[in-house]
Amino acid sequence: IAEHNTPGDTAAFGLESADPVVQEANNLNVTAEECFQAVKIVNEEAGWRPGEDASDAPTHGDDAGNRLPKLLPGINLLHGLQEERRATYDHNRAFLQRVYDAGLMLRRINIRQVMSFEGTDMSDTGTAIAEQHKDLFKSYKEEVRETIDQPMLERVAPAGTVLPDVHLEYHEDGRTFGRQLGTYPLLVGLPEERPLGQTVDAVIVDHGYRSVTAVPYPLDINSASMTELEAIPGIGKQRAGDLVVNRPYETADAVGGEIDLSPFVTTESGASQPSD
Repeated sequence: IAEHNTPGDTAAFGLESADPVVQEANNLNVTAEECFQAVKIVNEEAGWRPGEDASDAPTHGDDAGNRLPKLLPGINLLHGLQEERRATYDHNRAFLQRVYDAGLMLRRINIRQVMSFEGTDMSDTGTAIAEQHKDLFKSYKEEVRETIDQPMLERVAPAGTVLPDVHLEYHEDGRTFGRQLGTYPLLVGLPEERPLGQTVDAVIVDHGYRSVTAVPYPLDINSASMTELEAIPGIGKQRAGDLVVNRPYETADAVGGEIDLSPFVTTESGASQPSD
């Protein structure tokens, strides 16, 4: 799959719960250890980026390529199942932390609460357990977003990662949002409102819990707007203003300063394009 697919694809894993008590009570199909080993295998086989040697997978950090990994696992966790207890949340947190600490990557973590349908094993229990643990679920979900989701996203798609062919879908709060084609594609927010229905190449400059901020790639520093320049890591409003005042530049290096702009900008539109 990784040899032929679109970079950034996700293989969803339905772990549902890492708590052995919940697994047994709900006849779940996989243990936490089995799921961890499956996550590890997918990382080792498909966690490489275009232009890299597949045998180096999983790749992340300063030496990794500037594209998304080819194929990574996603983890689905479901709360409100029978026999759920406070320790269930500890088991799930510990599983996710183990994956992160092992240097592995997850493309997404989907945390949901159970829905009950007549004729299913949950029809008698309904949403009673989910309602009972409502406050615990909320604080747990926020903790996972802050301590696992965002650091994991920064590992998978660090600043400087190029996203070819982002399809622009809608406007919100003066920004334009789009996605690449693929399974569970990243939500990409770009500064300013841009024509919808088009595709643009983009480069990541910042991260939310489950989305990224990007600017067009390559960004022409001689024509970029103040808003676009401010979005580049290390460039604030004052520095962006200085860059605009001192234009034009013959090369990105001519900008000077301690910030390496080369992953983000060029001095002429279309100077370079992402390679497959």
